[in-house]
Amino acid sequence: MKSLLLKSAVLVGLLFSLVALGAPGDARAQNTTAAIEGAVNSPEGDPLPGANILAIHQPTGTRYGATTNEEGRYYLQGLRVGGPYTIEASFVGYQSVRETGVNLQLDQTRTISFELQQATEELEAVEVIGETDRLIDQNQMGTATNVSQAEIEALPTISRSVQDFLRLSPFSNGNGALAGRSNRYNSIQVDGATLNDVFGLSDTGAPGGQAGSQPISLSVIKEFNIEVAPYDVRSAGFTGGTINAITKSGTNNWEGSLNFLGRGDGLVGDLPNDPYTGNFGEYFYTGTLGGPIIEDNVFFFVGGELKREGRPQTTQVGLDLAQDDAFEVDPAQLEDIRGVAQNQYQYDPGSFSPLTLRIDNRKLFGKLSWNINDRHRLSLRHNYVYAESGDGISRSSGGFSLSGRRFVNESTQNSTVARLKSTLGPSLYNEARLVYTRVRNNRNPQGDAFPASTICLDANCNEDVTLGVERYSQANRLNQDIFEITDNLTYTRGAHTFTFGTSNRIFHFNNLFIRDFFGTYTFRPFTRGDSTVSGIEAFRLGQPSEYNLSYATDRADSERPAAEFTAYQLGLYAQDEWEATERLTLTGGLRVDAPFLPQEPLNNPDVEDAFDGRSTTDVASGNLLWQPRLGFNFNFGEDEITQVRGGVGIFSGPPPYVWISNQYTTTGANISRVSASFNPADDFDPDEQFFSPAPGEQPRPGEDPRLSAQGATEVNLTSEEFEYPQTLRTNLALDHELPAGFALTLEGIYSSTLNGIQYRNINLEQTGVSKYGRPIYGDPGTFTSFGRSTAYQNEGFTNVLLLENTDQGYEYSGTVRLQRRQARGLSGSVSYTYTQAKNINPGTSDQAVSQWRYLPSVDPNNPQLATSAYQTPHRFLGQLTYRFDWSTLFDGGDRFTTTLGLVYEGTSGSPFTWTYFGDPNADATSNDLVYVPAEEDDVFMSNPDNWNLLDAFIEGHEALNEARGSIIDRNTARDPWTHLIDLQLSQQIATFEGQDIKLTANLENALNLLDSEWGRIRQSSFGEKSAWTFNRYITESDVGSRVSGRIVTEDDVGKPVIGVSDEFDLEPALADEEFGTSFLSRWRLQFGVKYTF
Repeated sequence: MKSLLLKSAVLVGLLFSLVALGAPGDARAQNTTAAIEGAVNSPEGDPLPGANILAIHQPTGTRYGATTNEEGRYYLQGLRVGGPYTIEASFVGYQSVRETGVNLQLDQTRTISFELQQATEELEAVEVIGETDRLIDQNQMGTATNVSQAEIEALPTISRSVQDFLRLSPFSNGNGALAGRSNRYNSIQVDGATLNDVFGLSDTGAPGGQAGSQPISLSVIKEFNIEVAPYDVRSAGFTGGTINAITKSGTNNWEGSLNFLGRGDGLVGDLPNDPYTGNFGEYFYTGTLGGPIIEDNVFFFVGGELKREGRPQTTQVGLDLAQDDAFEVDPAQLEDIRGVAQNQYQYDPGSFSPLTLRIDNRKLFGKLSWNINDRHRLSLRHNYVYAESGDGISRSSGGFSLSGRRFVNESTQNSTVARLKSTLGPSLYNEARLVYTRVRNNRNPQGDAFPASTICLDANCNEDVTLGVERYSQANRLNQDIFEITDNLTYTRGAHTFTFGTSNRIFHFNNLFIRDFFGTYTFRPFTRGDSTVSGIEAFRLGQPSEYNLSYATDRADSERPAAEFTAYQLGLYAQDEWEATERLTLTGGLRVDAPFLPQEPLNNPDVEDAFDGRSTTDVASGNLLWQPRLGFNFNFGEDEITQVRGGVGIFSGPPPYVWISNQYTTTGANISRVSASFNPADDFDPDEQFFSPAPGEQPRPGEDPRLSAQGATEVNLTSEEFEYPQTLRTNLALDHELPAGFALTLEGIYSSTLNGIQYRNINLEQTGVSKYGRPIYGDPGTFTSFGRSTAYQNEGFTNVLLLENTDQGYEYSGTVRLQRRQARGLSGSVSYTYTQAKNINPGTSDQAVSQWRYLPSVDPNNPQLATSAYQTPHRFLGQLTYRFDWSTLFDGGDRFTTTLGLVYEGTSGSPFTWTYFGDPNADATSNDLVYVPAEEDDVFMSNPDNWNLLDAFIEGHEALNEARGSIIDRNTARDPWTHLIDLQLSQQIATFEGQDIKLTANLENALNLLDSEWGRIRQSSFGEKSAWTFNRYITESDVGSRVSGRIVTEDDVGKPVIGVSDEFDLEPALADEEFGTSFLSRWRLQFGVKYTF
């Protein structure tokens, strides 16, 4: 494998060298720098070819020079972001002009033109003050939001994450999704290095997220952009949006900071009937230092962050407790479970006492910047993150984990970036970048090895207790190595800026993931004779209702076979940016990316024989991804206060590589599975123990008569025609500057899916269609609440999941936004965005079986276009920063500066789906959309007296009521609106010369502080609600008999028998936040103190 990596690096290195020597490119897309362009003219408007332009970055003395071309135009690239800059234009026989106080944003091309007056003698340069940065950028075409260092400092964030600031984009849903798509489809770049979670296991979309860490300290971030439709072809690797950040650098000034931020349980609010309890604490310690090593030549910058957090699990156990999410069970039952585990199985499952999960991480950052000479500049930086977090404990009103189930997520990240910027001639500029990122993730169970066990305390398992090693953590480790080689060279000629370049990434993954490796059991109550056996007694007897196991086959290379593979993502691109007129700028380009998977997964010939020649060795490799793009910006009038901008292009990015890894992990040739369901009363003798407490001694096929002689296995396949995700996106916007520093923007974006994802279980065999149009994959006559009569085409396999493309899906958004640049200390913006998003599969899961199984649908093998889980139809956003200098009130007040930062979000609730509790299509999964009866005769009620309850429930829920007489669509229901206000108040106090103390207070969910009923975040767990229970279908054998109080006729055959309890709740409570927690619905306060010099 090492030799393969070496060959890969050499191959791409050769490609890099060829492009660096012979192809031009630009550094402005997913860029880490800024640029200045403009013209130098005489008073008569004639161009002055050969005029000299010199820009000096004042903090470092870095000099950037250019000469104007035959049209009098110049273009300075690769400039440090920030400033201030001094820019001077000079020409023989003319008086020089110098512009000062110029500041540059990330990825900005600032237009600064000069008019030089003739001079008969040498005169001092005329000095002008640079224009305040305008809100309208005549070089902008697509959709972007800039977050400056001042905003990072002033706006509220308790978690200190870049993700906190993604909400500042009007096209964000406020939770990391951009343009109506999952954050898995986003790209995060820091200093040009990929920093998103390319494997795709983290909810945050960044490495370290599973361990509760951010990928980089916010203290070292200087600025970043949030882009949804950048038409420059250097922007790539996404179909959602891209986040492009740069880090701070050293200057000629010695500068540094020390910062402490902290909060505890006394700074978290109470909710009605739910006071916050537990020993909660979260503390950040950060520091930075930067300065010169050699003045004007070599600089350094370092930063560090330490986080310590304890999250108490506060759910209480007991009856009649004053807590909304209490686990209302007699503690004696949990003691019985612990006693069985300890005394019978010699395993300590831990306690049910309150506990605190630790989240600790540390971050180190270092950067060197070297001005080799006026033409070449080199930077080298390294980012290190180590994080660990406790997990595996789920405690709520519906389920309770004993403490021995806890595991620790560990994550270690090292990322190194080397970048060389070179001015090769008057019209030629090059930037080369090399990146190596190393990520190591591991799950470490904290208890002894023991099968994952769920003990149901009621027949439907509405209340359960879990113990043992969590099923997905029994064998779970991931190693990632990422190499990136990028080169861009830009050539300017006349009004054209030509770009050619290459960007290449090599990924190497070693993924150990075997679910149910120790065995996974569910113990349900059952009836034996006249007696009811409880779930606890079933656990004592060792008689499960469900059993799952994965184990290595004889063909596997170890007892714990891992998926190890390499992936290439090679890209070439070309572009022309043309200033067609003084008012019109056009950008047109073409990019092509070529993904390659040089290694084939293990071959399983049994799959090829069983499924029409489909092979486990087929992978998505070598399919070229063409991405043409065109953007424009047209400015109305000489006053340049109104512009129209827009464009159209194709964007592509790799899927989370866990979806690709599934095929390497689950070929059926290396891992075999057991998935069995039992009726303990029939399948076990009264004193017979099936359960094995020893992880290495689990029952296998051929070892027990209740299991098949040969293990059936799950297989993951990929269509030969599968292509990486692609979307066609277009935007159109109008920007208009208003008086008093305001600007109004009207903008619309539309995206159409070209290559989306969907999964089919090609081993399912359809056996019929229900009366109301639902495909059935089993025997309707044997259905129970959880049907297990699934019909497989080949009994040697369980689920055989095929990953393939779909071209169905779209998103569109429209926004109106009013901004104000800083004036008299006040700046901010307000916006309203309307969004619609539809897709086939939103891609919310990691495993192929989960992607297929947990997608509510009428037909799991033919899901229909439906509302996306990431759609937020209505979103109001406001942000405000106000800076007050006390010197206006009293002498010496200039030592005191007060800053207020505010962010408001008002969003329509998250979508959710009404599903059955049961399995009406017999695919062995409870993911079925409900049929909503229009009248009582449409269904059979298990208790006919409860129809009025059900009818009233349907009437009271808009989505259900609108779906009467049909099967409801996915995500047609919606949780309540959410209104949140976050605040930051800071007081800066100048002490000794150049030194400051700043006191800060961050308040999240300030509305909840005013009223405990305000600021509540109410979401449905996992985006689903079970409306009522499906029991079975009416069959031919029922005709003429009495079912649920009425005589069955031929017309009734195929109607569902459904049930609701006598205590059916007409207004079921919406859980606060997911998994029953209520933390985000409470106000949270954080205090800090920062020393800077």
